[in-house]
Amino acid sequence: MTAKSLIHKTALVDSKAELDPSVEVGPYTLIGPEVKIQAGTVIAGHVTIQGKTEIGKNNQIGAYCTIGLPAQDKACRNDPGRVVIGDHNDIREYVSIHRGTTKEQLLTQLGSGNQIFVYSHFAHDTELGDNCMLANNTTLGGHVKFGSNIVTGGLSAYHQFTRVGSFAMVGGMTAIYQDVPPYMLCSGGRGVAYGINRVGLQRNGFSSAQVAQIQGIYNQFFASGLVPSKALAAVKSDSDGSMIYQRFIDFIEGSKRGIVAKG
Repeated sequence: MTAKSLIHKTALVDSKAELDPSVEVGPYTLIGPEVKIQAGTVIAGHVTIQGKTEIGKNNQIGAYCTIGLPAQDKACRNDPGRVVIGDHNDIREYVSIHRGTTKEQLLTQLGSGNQIFVYSHFAHDTELGDNCMLANNTTLGGHVKFGSNIVTGGLSAYHQFTRVGSFAMVGGMTAIYQDVPPYMLCSGGRGVAYGINRVGLQRNGFSSAQVAQIQGIYNQFFASGLVPSKALAAVKSDSDGSMIYQRFIDFIEGSKRGIVAKG
């Protein structure tokens, strides 16, 4: 099969776009001149990819996705930002991914191995790590940062500049206004922490001892009755220097919007 035959005759691919010969492009898809797409990626019909967008290897991009369009921000709609997407992502129908702006690093970035379901939205300057599963209509406001191995429920929404730590889970129809630390299970109309993401941790290979250690961190930080600064000091005092502790401590210390409350 020739490279030409992998691009549907109704697709509009700019002659300056850089597509590996193995990239498949479906009908009525529009790809702009600054787009770069690596080997094995399959793009369905009616997709729009514009701007300085770089897409890695072996991604599946569903119908009606829009990638690399300007930010929905009046001050930055003409900024020459980028979108960078890693490898082996499954991006389903109607997902929108807007490019970065001068308010940050001119970059919206998605990692590898993610499952991103229908109608999810990534506003300008958002970041997503690796191996996350985002259910339908997961909505990230501008500058939202996700770690890796995160699961979200459908219709969950994330206020601008909030963060979600690695191995956390956020329930469906949850509104996140403050940061969700690593390992936590968060839900509610206004998201609060109800405990640790025990099943998710087990599925990601954490041992029983490590899960118990994380439960201890939750108890110390959320259930001790201490104010956040003193609760963090207590967690630091108990820390054994492992990555489990350090990931949590670094996340809390990096918070600018504050941490979700205990449910």
